[in-house]
Amino acid sequence: MAVTHRSIGVAVETLFGSLDTNTNLPSESGLTYISIPCERDPVVLNGEVPISERLDTRDGSYFIPPEIDTVLSGGNNVQRRTGTVTIRLDLTTIGSSAADYSSNYLGYLLGAFFKTKVSSVTSATVSTITSTNAFQVVSGGPTATDVGTLISSELKGRVEYSAITDDADGSSDITISPAFSANFTGTPDIRGTQTWFPGSRTNTGEREHSLSFRIDGVNFQEFYFGCVGESLNISLDNGRLMAEMTFQAAHIKNENGSATGPIEPVYNNGAPPFFRNSYVIVSDSSPTSLTNASTGDKLGQIQLDCEDFTLSYTNTLTPLGHSESIIAMSDMEITDIDIELTLTLSTVNTTLNNDYIRRVVRQVLVGTGPTGDGLGCAIMIPAAQLANDPAKYDVSGNDIVRQTLTYKQSRFGGDVIETGAGNSPFRLALGI
Repeated sequence: MAVTHRSIGVAVETLFGSLDTNTNLPSESGLTYISIPCERDPVVLNGEVPISERLDTRDGSYFIPPEIDTVLSGGNNVQRRTGTVTIRLDLTTIGSSAADYSSNYLGYLLGAFFKTKVSSVTSATVSTITSTNAFQVVSGGPTATDVGTLISSELKGRVEYSAITDDADGSSDITISPAFSANFTGTPDIRGTQTWFPGSRTNTGEREHSLSFRIDGVNFQEFYFGCVGESLNISLDNGRLMAEMTFQAAHIKNENGSATGPIEPVYNNGAPPFFRNSYVIVSDSSPTSLTNASTGDKLGQIQLDCEDFTLSYTNTLTPLGHSESIIAMSDMEITDIDIELTLTLSTVNTTLNNDYIRRVVRQVLVGTGPTGDGLGCAIMIPAAQLANDPAKYDVSGNDIVRQTLTYKQSRFGGDVIETGAGNSPFRLALGI
């Protein structure tokens, strides 16, 4: 008898499916797995054997074993399953221990959903403030490749976030949208982030990499190969941001005979983002959407009294099928994305009541605390359209009147470039 203590590790694949050059079978050889600090319950052994049923003629009431969709190795059928792997964890940041997430489990996981850009700005001091949308720094400011990435600043004890729309406008100002609050005065520090975003325009469908997972337990071990992010859901657990990620796996195999037991997770040195000490804001007007801006957008902000939010991000995955290996595909292409961000307001905002019927598009940004070296997290839809009528208030709780805002992504064109994070339809940023 064995207990079900278990762990799950992740590794970045060099090639999709990690096919061995000698056997043409998925192999964990050469992969280095990082044990992930995540919730235990979603970590289970998944997948189904792909089969072709035999519906042959027969002379009685019986079944014939199905044909297994697999290949032979050494004269024997190779074990094969396909399915998903799900992980639920918080987004504890790296802290001061690393410069970015390139060798971190969070960077591994998010890179199977998105492209990413590490800001060239770690921290910079503001020298001149032109407006709450435009400023200059003493040194170490952003470059053109930082357009579209998010920045943060701690102003009067609250963490504020925005996105860079131009690294240097005609007045050499860094422009951002939506605006910081009126507390953006003096010479505050700004901090860069590592920002993840879906490939768009000519980079549509791109991501950073595919993954392999390894589940270890007492008397069992299982490997997942060719894993790509399918869905990302973020919700709150008493203010702590929790992310549930589901990955499609092209191939699953077990190696129970090699089981060595669970492996202690590797924890980050930062802090988990909390839905505290920051703002949820929408822009006070519409961003550039169905055209491309010649100068970066500089929109004002409306602060919302938001008590709760949920984010649902879904990739539509299409296998690039072929017959050259057991996994029957060369990759999984992201052929569409769907984003839904739902805000629950404890105080209704009547300014937004007619947005749905007037087809108004706004920027939406959800911030968290704390901020600092390797701290912070923010979620942004730079051009968001409503999917519900905000004038239909929620009175079902028998306590207070609430307002529900459900936003989906629209086209954004308010950045001066549309490469990298520029003009991307969604951004998720973590502190560096």
